[in-house]
Amino acid sequence: MKQLGAWIMKIKPMLVIVVVPIAFTIIFGGAMSPIFVNNIPIEMLDMDESSASRDIIEDFGDCPTFDVIGRADSADQLKEDILMGKIYGGIIIPEGFGKDISDKTGAKALVLINGANTLIGNNLKLYAYKIFMEKNYELQVSDMQTGGMLPYSSEQYIGTLSYADRNLYNPQQAYFYYLYAGLLGVFIQQTYLNVLAPMLLKEKDRLKLLPLGGISRRIGAREMLPAIFRLAGFSFISSLSCLLIAHAMFAYPLKGNLLWTLVLQGIFLVSLTGMSLVLAAIFDNETHCTQFIMFLTIPTMLSCGYSWPEFMMAPGFASVMKLIWPLYYYYNPLKELMLKGATFYAIQDYVLGGLVFAAFWLPAAMWIYRLKIRTMKQIENI
Repeated sequence: MKQLGAWIMKIKPMLVIVVVPIAFTIIFGGAMSPIFVNNIPIEMLDMDESSASRDIIEDFGDCPTFDVIGRADSADQLKEDILMGKIYGGIIIPEGFGKDISDKTGAKALVLINGANTLIGNNLKLYAYKIFMEKNYELQVSDMQTGGMLPYSSEQYIGTLSYADRNLYNPQQAYFYYLYAGLLGVFIQQTYLNVLAPMLLKEKDRLKLLPLGGISRRIGAREMLPAIFRLAGFSFISSLSCLLIAHAMFAYPLKGNLLWTLVLQGIFLVSLTGMSLVLAAIFDNETHCTQFIMFLTIPTMLSCGYSWPEFMMAPGFASVMKLIWPLYYYYNPLKELMLKGATFYAIQDYVLGGLVFAAFWLPAAMWIYRLKIRTMKQIENI
């Protein structure tokens, strides 16, 4: 058992880097599938009880986007059910709806939407709008035919000006399609930092015990470089495995070029190595360092231009984030590659920006790390 425990501890870093992203890919993929947003629970409030209102209710019931789970007795009940999470929206058809249609005075209905979930809310708004527009189209064609216009002519007249929409790259507006490149970037970041930074902390503790002149040689190059390359190799294996699993199990598109996917990750890992050196220089306690790295998950994901676009950020904020953290240069182009099949010309700014970031921060971080060790050695020799 002791030998087994020692062996597990020896391979623990590799297990963390490989197994954790794969496990999270399966967990998040399962939680966010299927890819289509269907069966949104809604309720109907029919205050008119006319044939026109019943037709609208039937149209909503026939649409696979909605699941009409019942009828409400009042607008207050609808609001209460939305508040309690029982439904995500409601349709209120007011009294006189059918008469307004017959009199051509502009019938109106109210669509209540739970805006707390933007993806569900947007789908509900979109398909409710389509149902009402199609019904409006039918009514106008029917009215023209009643007035003596031929069916073909009436349809041509109504369709004089029309449009068609096509949602590119993520036509189903699926959670998983949108979020996965960002999630994978964070998985790689967190596992790599959580393994490498503690290793560098231990190396720092070892080097500070050497004689003062011992720091003049390269910092543990023979010991640390093979370990870093090994971790990077397992990170490549993990990320490619995650992409293949996401594609096979959850239909995540893999349109991108494999070479550029690997180049992006290579640049990202070099940058993360620099960040690990900085963190190892700042912290002296492994637990505190690990806790801080875990804290980085949400702030870095939300502030590097993925979930919230750069042009919507406060002036200068995005520029600062690009200078101090490398995630921007990895998960944004990864999304472009996977969903759009983008070429190098579409991601070249990310590649060049990532190279500049790595070229600056890796040597700067090594200098900070060496300076911290020198300082610690001088303090101990006082």
